[in-house]
Amino acid sequence: MACLAVSIHAHLVWSSIALGVAVMSVCAAFYGRIGHLRYAYRETEKENEKLHTLLAEAERQQQYLRQLTENVDTALFVCSTDGRIYWMNHAGAPLISSRKGEDFIPEKILQAIANHDDVVDGCALSTVLLRIDGQRRLVVALKDVSALMQRQEMEAWQQLIRVLTHEIMNSLTPIISISETLTNENEAFAVINRRCHALLDFVESYRQLTRIKTPVKTTFPANELFEHITGLYPQVKIQGEAQLTADRSQMEQVLINLVRNACESGATEVLLSADSEGGIRIKDNGSGMSPDVIAHAFIPFFTTKPAGTGIGLALCRQIILKHGGTIRVDSQEGRGTTFTISLPSVSC
Repeated sequence: MACLAVSIHAHLVWSSIALGVAVMSVCAAFYGRIGHLRYAYRETEKENEKLHTLLAEAERQQQYLRQLTENVDTALFVCSTDGRIYWMNHAGAPLISSRKGEDFIPEKILQAIANHDDVVDGCALSTVLLRIDGQRRLVVALKDVSALMQRQEMEAWQQLIRVLTHEIMNSLTPIISISETLTNENEAFAVINRRCHALLDFVESYRQLTRIKTPVKTTFPANELFEHITGLYPQVKIQGEAQLTADRSQMEQVLINLVRNACESGATEVLLSADSEGGIRIKDNGSGMSPDVIAHAFIPFFTTKPAGTGIGLALCRQIILKHGGTIRVDSQEGRGTTFTISLPSVSC
């Protein structure tokens, strides 16, 4: 019996030891697995941090691109090949046309794209054809270059006028000098002298286009400037209040020229107005202009007046260009004329 009891006891001890070893093996495997999971979790956290960093950077870049596209003065569109717009920036909004609740690029722009034109209505045109999400898409950019073209045109006219006035005055000066000494001897020389002086005055008027000084800008109430004009022309009415930043003397010269032209066209009322964005409007109820006259209105030497020199509107545009602004004219025969001046903001 004693041997049997010892055998049973030994068996139970070894069974307990085996069970303990098995439990320890299971625990070791479990803790090992936990270690692997912890390591994998730490690696996952690192990857998540990288992804968050990349995502934040992508969001920053997207925000930068959004601000860039919304604040540039270039109109940008993403559209289908038939002109249906899928995206556009703020500058493109005024150009769109709508059909059946959808926005489209105007037909004339599509036609210019089809013709591979570089310029349409004074805007530089650039297009790129891309495949986005498996679909053909046009990326269209329109940049208003009319002011640049006007400036280059005026510089060309200035150069021409410099050459012409230089050559004419070189010829006139000795003729005037000689004719003055001979005036008392011959009436013909007196006529020559008078015509030479008249021609000299004519040439001097054109030299103004090449002698416009750089504007000395100050900020002042538009009404103060307008009220001075009303003192010269009672037909002038004033509307609205705003501050202007410009060379006051030069702007006065521009307004006097435009108002005088309006009065000479038969206007009985001329409305002067200004807005907070640096815009000035001169609207009259005169006889208006034909499309052909509008097309040539700002060109030096062009005039419809019998005694005109063709310098008034050219001088106005040159002054506005010196300010970094633009001037345009809208008119219909028999319905009056509106000149719109846009000056750069103070921050510019």
